Amino acid sequence: MTEEFTHKISKGSRYNQVYIPQSMKSIFEVGDLVKITLLRKKSELFYSKNLNSLNKFKKDAVIRIFSSLSNIKEIKQIFVFGSFLFKSDFKDIDVLLIANNQNKNLEEKAYSLLSEAFGLNFHIIFIPEKNFKELLKFCPLTRSMLYYSVSNKEFSLPKQEYNPEHINFLLMMPQDLLKLNISSSRAFYDNIRRLLAIICFLEYKELNPINIEKNLSKLLDNNIIIYQIKNNLPIDKSQVRKLKDIIRKMLNKIGKLKNEQKS
Repeated sequence: MTEEFTHKISKGSRYNQVYIPQSMKSIFEVGDLVKITLLRKKSELFYSKNLNSLNKFKKDAVIRIFSSLSNIKEIKQIFVFGSFLFKSDFKDIDVLLIANNQNKNLEEKAYSLLSEAFGLNFHIIFIPEKNFKELLKFCPLTRSMLYYSVSNKEFSLPKQEYNPEHINFLLMMPQDLLKLNISSSRAFYDNIRRLLAIICFLEYKELNPINIEKNLSKLLDNNIIIYQIKNNLPIDKSQVRKLKDIIRKMLNKIGKLKNEQKS
């Protein structure tokens, strides 16, 4: 009969260690040859301040995601975010990887691992570790993305800072959308959401993605158009003109808010 016991690894001053239970000290003695097997990887969840908890299904899924990616050494931190955390009808699971720049195929590797383990759709985003801390301060999209999130390491959003160059960078895509004739109606949905996030940021409002979604619905005031552009369905020329007019007005508002930042 093989003698065994289960115990957690404890942190020692020089080495991490496993203590032998008092009741088994006569069985496991100094000089005995033993084999230690990892039964379960430690999984601690760190919730963003706006997310209190998850149901058992989602909590177990997040733990499995972190465990599945734990052997990729390049990954420094993992976040699960998006509608999976706060909606029952989600299309995919959004995962943010913070890592160094050494592995260009990191997203594909992570996607392959997770898809094989879960059989679900995943949306993987990679941000280099050196850029992440700065983006947290001045990027409305990053801050909104992590408003509801769970990480494998402790995390909190720093106080926001205004970076005009980064805001201008984020505005390039909606500005280009006004000049181009594109076939993807989803581009309108994504860019209006982007502009709403920038406006909230410049007005120092919370970047709650649920509220941004509600504001988009109020702004467009047309459930048919919202459904079409959210699902990348064809839209007619009159709808394109209406959406471009909305974007134009939002860009003008952002221009005024940017000027207020300077004064």
